[in-house]
Amino acid sequence: MEKKIYLVGGAVRDALMGIPQKEKDYVALGYSVEDFSHLKSIGKDFPIFIQDDGSELALARKDSSLGENEGLHVSIEEDLRRRDLTINSIAYDPIKDTYVDPYGGRRDIANRCLRHTSAAFVEDPLRVLRVARFRAYFGQDWKIHPSTKALIYSMRERLYGLKPERVWKEIEKVLEFKESALFFETLFELGVLDIIFPSLYTLTTLKEGTPFHQESSVFVHTMMVLRHLEEASPLLKLTALYHDIAKPYTYRHFGNSSNHEDKQYVSALIDVPIPHKLKQTMLFLIARHIKVSLLHEMKPAKIATFFEGFKKDKALLLDFLTFVEADHKGRISDIPRKPLDRDLMLEVFDRVASYSPKDWIEAQAKPLRGEMIAQHIHLHAIDVVKHTFKKGAKI
Repeated sequence: MEKKIYLVGGAVRDALMGIPQKEKDYVALGYSVEDFSHLKSIGKDFPIFIQDDGSELALARKDSSLGENEGLHVSIEEDLRRRDLTINSIAYDPIKDTYVDPYGGRRDIANRCLRHTSAAFVEDPLRVLRVARFRAYFGQDWKIHPSTKALIYSMRERLYGLKPERVWKEIEKVLEFKESALFFETLFELGVLDIIFPSLYTLTTLKEGTPFHQESSVFVHTMMVLRHLEEASPLLKLTALYHDIAKPYTYRHFGNSSNHEDKQYVSALIDVPIPHKLKQTMLFLIARHIKVSLLHEMKPAKIATFFEGFKKDKALLLDFLTFVEADHKGRISDIPRKPLDRDLMLEVFDRVASYSPKDWIEAQAKPLRGEMIAQHIHLHAIDVVKHTFKKGAKI
């Protein structure tokens, strides 16, 4: 077989779509492992060679009942057949400046259609998440081919075998997209959200029907909030995703949404292995998203404790306010909501966070214990609240 090297995968797809190429992958036909022994490689069973420019190169291979065969006699069509979607199953010959497109990838790009390349799609259930991820990346006007929808639904049992770590890797990518919500909506439309994200699916089964929430389900509200956070950080998108996750539980056990922000309830329902620090910050924000609307009803001591909880982290407070505004906008309500008074919130925070007890400590006749200093700082925060908030003022 003639030796040839093709550019394949996302780099070809993106070039055809006019999207800047981030990473380049090549496939080699007619070569053996020994031909690339001078290059650094990763992977054991099927090595991937790292070229001098950082691009990756792999030997052509195909799937069979005996496992994937690498070798000197695999055609480019056979190699492309094992790939997930037709838009990713196009090869480019840089020498001849020609494309090899045996499965209609260029046609599907033109038609904005996500279609599986072959029956080999079912061999990796993670490809279901990749389909939803590509749709979220490319946008609402991209459709999934009916045959691919049917194939994905037939894979439901296989999805139980997905490793949580692999799911999280997909979520990390999705959270960087503007249309993150479309990923979860697509999984719901495909009939597999209940397997991959069972807690999120449960949101589709609850309609609150309160004056504050007239959406058809809590899931719809959650997606609306996500859409108001298109440019936000992964932290805020995860906060949006899970801020009401415990509502089905509280409604069905207590008859209303009381305490649905409780860390204990929320933490037990998180579907993916979020890194610990990120998860704890998310839970911190969720635990406070109801309180902010009730600050005007609280006693000064509790209001002071609310602001002190941010531990002088103004960036975190700003993130929190951004999320709360998205939560208020992402709903259908009979009750108009007054915009959040960010200036008042930040004024209180700044006055609480900037206080130093140094002068007070130096003025005391006797040495002070730590708890006495902490109490003094807290009393100062209470005083700030009393002089800043007017009784009954709406945050």
